[in-house]
Amino acid sequence: MKFRAELFAIRAVAVLVVGLAIAAGAWLAWDTRPRLVLHNRVRRPVTIVSAPPAPDAPGEPVVTVIPPDVTDAPPENPWPPPLLNPSAFLRASWDLSMGRPGAHEILFSFDDGPNPGTTDRLLPMLDRAGIHAVFFVCGWRLEAEEPLRSRARAILRNTLARGHVIGNHTVHHRVLPNLSTAQIAYEIDHNAELIEEVIGQRPHLFRPPYGAYSEDVRRVVTARRYELWLWSIDSHDWQRVNDADGVAQAVITLIGNHAGGTVLLHDTHPWSVAAVPRILRWIDETNRERAREGRAPYTIMDAPRYLAGARERLRLLPGAAAPRDAGADSLEPTTGAVGGGDPDAQVPDAAPPEPSPDASDGHS
Repeated sequence: MKFRAELFAIRAVAVLVVGLAIAAGAWLAWDTRPRLVLHNRVRRPVTIVSAPPAPDAPGEPVVTVIPPDVTDAPPENPWPPPLLNPSAFLRASWDLSMGRPGAHEILFSFDDGPNPGTTDRLLPMLDRAGIHAVFFVCGWRLEAEEPLRSRARAILRNTLARGHVIGNHTVHHRVLPNLSTAQIAYEIDHNAELIEEVIGQRPHLFRPPYGAYSEDVRRVVTARRYELWLWSIDSHDWQRVNDADGVAQAVITLIGNHAGGTVLLHDTHPWSVAAVPRILRWIDETNRERAREGRAPYTIMDAPRYLAGARERLRLLPGAAAPRDAGADSLEPTTGAVGGGDPDAQVPDAAPPEPSPDASDGHS
């Protein structure tokens, strides 16, 4: 009897230990589950952070930025913000992309992804530098054949979780003024649906492919209450194939000329991704020199703060600027897969087709 009582006690203790272990494991799994870092939280002090010159190299101090200090305080710059340009005039959007006048503030934006092999290399670089950018997404990647579909969707979720803003760049990156009204609406609306399906949020910012615009496009954008967001610092990285130094130098020159602004790069190009640490090192070196001379530094902003600052530029804009049509001076020649089919094909307004994406890359 004594032996049986001891055996029963041992078994009871064993069951209790196993039960506690299971409970502890379940709690740990719940506590360490992935959480979204929302991009509408408050970013507080300016600090020096580090990023390596190459993905596998040791880090070094690079740039002054606003860090992602997530707090429980009410957001200082809520997202999405009130529209700066509710009529979606193109000229006003070009001007607003320059940000707060004379502030030496910089917003990084990346077009055409998410692209496995480049976007997922870029994200850790931005993390190490404490930078939150805007990613203008092309939806064909989110509904492509496997394995691209799953990989692109995972990267997009990861992009949002790291605190970046997701923007709408149409499904197939077509020249919108060449399309019918129904096709324009399809390219914008279906892309928003795909983005919402993946991340649970509809985008607030819209960037037309190539910067190509027309009155038809403006009406569609205005009806959906998008913030039309363009750029003021064009890297022309589509022209500088395999030339990371050339891409970096183009951005650096324009940052200096414009005293900050919205940078346009493409996270689909390896050389553009490689240019980012070079740009950040230049900003840091320049900021050290400016500090010695008593001048204000360049500051890399997130989208909520940058757009809040751009509101100060509204009073400088001419009233009711008319939209300009798409033309050579308004195009953003870029690269990336685009949809198949004839871009000039007309479709019934009531039933736009669902174009099938062409997954091949090519220069536009």
